[in-house]
Amino acid sequence: MSVPQENNQMAQASDTRPEFRVAVFGLATKFQRLLEIVLRHARHNRYRYSLTPTRGPGEFDIALVDMTVAGGPEVASTLRRVLEDEAVLRVGRRADPERPRDDLLQSNFVAQVLFALNSVVDAMVQRRREAELAQAVAAGLMVADHGERRRPRALIVDDSPTVRRQLSLALHQIGLDSEAVASAREALEVLAMRRYEMVLADVVMPDMDGYRLTRTIKRNRALRGMPVVILTSRSSPFDLARGALAGCNSYLVKPVSMQSLRDTVQRHLKKLAQRRRADGEYSFA
Repeated sequence: MSVPQENNQMAQASDTRPEFRVAVFGLATKFQRLLEIVLRHARHNRYRYSLTPTRGPGEFDIALVDMTVAGGPEVASTLRRVLEDEAVLRVGRRADPERPRDDLLQSNFVAQVLFALNSVVDAMVQRRREAELAQAVAAGLMVADHGERRRPRALIVDDSPTVRRQLSLALHQIGLDSEAVASAREALEVLAMRRYEMVLADVVMPDMDGYRLTRTIKRNRALRGMPVVILTSRSSPFDLARGALAGCNSYLVKPVSMQSLRDTVQRHLKKLAQRRRADGEYSFA
């Protein structure tokens, strides 16, 4: 391997920009060479583009179609049905009265091609982010709060600093922000001031046990829809019945595995998201 080739491969390997593959359809050799030069020298562009010789399904992200060659408009129309609409760039010589203005004119090809590609990718990235956000909202992993989008928030209530720290770390891995207090009375004070999507409470605490805390939460009209998960080392049928009678939504026995905590949290977040959407609490317009 020659030194220039090796240096070029090393540079590509260290390039962390998102890469998008470009395929050309009917584009003259002259413009293909110009495109290669533009892309090769666009080292400081926010995206990296590579020309791909293959044009099969899934083998390219953006298509450049020459609208001046025979069959060009038909190829563009077919590709628009297969790809995202903006991912097909039409290259022409002038505005054709029989179709919308071409995206890229040959007369300005070198000056405009990178801008046109970036515009396509910006739209694709934005659409994908919106789709991911919609999925996160549907799963309860993103919350709308006074017009702000944020991660779900859980309140941990446990008199053990170690347990509070462990639960905070575990919830962070699952995708939740969390705050922790050492007593039920502190929890009620915090709940009166801030909105949470879930409470995880120990049973045995010095001032008020987890069952009584749960009953107090469920009697509050503003809080009763919020899931309460009881965490305890007690697992007798009597203890389970007490939790159910208090109104807790789930009862996890310590030590709680990461998987059972994840399953429980995600299940309740999804239900909460569905209920809030039904009540019209979410608006992402």
